[in-house]
Amino acid sequence: MEHSKSPQVSLGMPVYNGENFVAEAIQSILEQDFDDFELVITDNASTDRTADICLEYAQRDKRVRYVRNARNLGAAANFNRAFELSSGAYFKWCAHDDVLGSGFLMDCVRALDNDARHVIAYPRLLGIDGTGQLTSYVERVLPDMQGSSPASRFRLMVAAHGWDAAMFGLWRRESLAKTTLHEPYYGSDCALLAEMALLGTFVHAPNAILYSRDHPTRSVRLPSSERLAWQNPGGSNANAFELSRRLKHLVAIAYRHRRTAPLGMTLFHLVAWILDPLLIARFCLELVGVVSPKLRTKLRGAGLGALKRIHAASNRSPG
Repeated sequence: MEHSKSPQVSLGMPVYNGENFVAEAIQSILEQDFDDFELVITDNASTDRTADICLEYAQRDKRVRYVRNARNLGAAANFNRAFELSSGAYFKWCAHDDVLGSGFLMDCVRALDNDARHVIAYPRLLGIDGTGQLTSYVERVLPDMQGSSPASRFRLMVAAHGWDAAMFGLWRRESLAKTTLHEPYYGSDCALLAEMALLGTFVHAPNAILYSRDHPTRSVRLPSSERLAWQNPGGSNANAFELSRRLKHLVAIAYRHRRTAPLGMTLFHLVAWILDPLLIARFCLELVGVVSPKLRTKLRGAGLGALKRIHAASNRSPG
């Protein structure tokens, strides 16, 4: 089948040292029922067999394009590069360790085609383990956004602290191009989703399935020092200020889109969000880290231990 110069769908796969699962992820994309797509792989200067695996697929299938960065740019910049190198009207980020159900693209494209107000079509997300076996994890579905205001959608996504199904759903390119994209701190995807919610609605495509793989080297499983290096390989700051940077990012987003949603309303939602006691505690830890990173680490460990004990006690409680 001949493809137009600009396919309807672009998929961007940022990867670094992904030899463990990248072949399975690529294969699941090539086996989609929907055919009019390109896959742009941006390799962040991997040191394992990632390049060999990806180049083999690129030689086999013209829809696959492999781009290797001369150096590790950090996760955020590599995610953005995948989007910038793509051209499709719809765009999806693909994790190198996830697997798509065969009807994923067809169902998400149909959902976006049906209503121009939708900016993200998101799938049903199921967990799998390192061997590809289903786990008990099923990500919850977003509340219906139909009829909701931009400010209320912004509030929803700020409070959600991210949503993998939406993050790895299918995005409308013209809307994504109006955003700040990913910023170089862990949790920037949460702010990006809140920004997209200002621009339109998210729609559930229940027949599209994303199998999200959980394994020890997944970014959410990394200790804070390794997670910082994942985002900023050239940095040495032990205090990442992740929450502070997210708040700053969200304020910038609110100001950027003040004509879409009144600035007073979006800032009110941010104030209400940040007054959560757990978030206040996180802010305090970041401030302590300015003076004493060791004390911050010690207090953080004590706090996490207390939360685990409370959680364990609640699970033992009858009813």
